[in-house]
Amino acid sequence: MGVYEATLVAIAAAPYVDRVGADAGTVEAALALARKIDAWDEIVELAMEQAAESERKPTVPVHDNTSLPTFLRYCEALGLTPATRRALAAEVKAEGDAVDELKKRRGRKQAASG
Repeated sequence: MGVYEATLVAIAAAPYVDRVGADAGTVEAALALARKIDAWDEIVELAMEQAAESERKPTVPVHDNTSLPTFLRYCEALGLTPATRRALAAEVKAEGDAVDELKKRRGRKQAASG
């Protein structure tokens, strides 16, 4: 499975990602980078072959130092990395704890007044 396919799987498994609404641009940018990452080795290999045939320098850089870090930043923004999923889960738990605490306080107030 390539990066593109794996990203599609991750997005489908993340119910909080709004692929067609608020997150659409971020999702599409991440998918575009995923396609580029998957194609990069092929592009470099072809450029190296052409360079060897023409005895010239390859027409594309051998290293892409920006696509992977940028792709990971998009994944973080979408909550698709382990660290961001943990942070989201902690936020949901904290939110739930606050609601539970409020319900307990209300219950105590009602018991005390009743």
